[in-house]
Amino acid sequence: MSMMSLRFTTDEVVYDGLKLQGALAELENAVIALFWEGERPRLGTLTLTLPGGVTSTLLGERSHVIGQLIGERLATSYGKMILVSTRLEISSDSRAARVLLELAKRLTRGGARDE
Repeated sequence: MSMMSLRFTTDEVVYDGLKLQGALAELENAVIALFWEGERPRLGTLTLTLPGGVTSTLLGERSHVIGQLIGERLATSYGKMILVSTRLEISSDSRAARVLLELAKRLTRGGARDE
């Protein structure tokens, strides 16, 4: 039996006094990106974006717009399908979206921690 390794790059930001965290893992044909509020990772609204900008919400609706924005940005960067989970209690205003897009950008640059 061979061992498989999946490494996540992680990072965090503080927005309106709340800790927002992100984790990203690149697979051969896809990227998985998780975003959540607080200390413990939790699965949230799931969106799937294909290169070319086609996005589908698979589960939930609360943060689907932010998930779509992040998915489209990552699909452009990687040229792969992107699965995004957003578990956020914060409002999805434009300022919050910019903060999360910047967090996603930091995760893709490798400037974040590998785990």
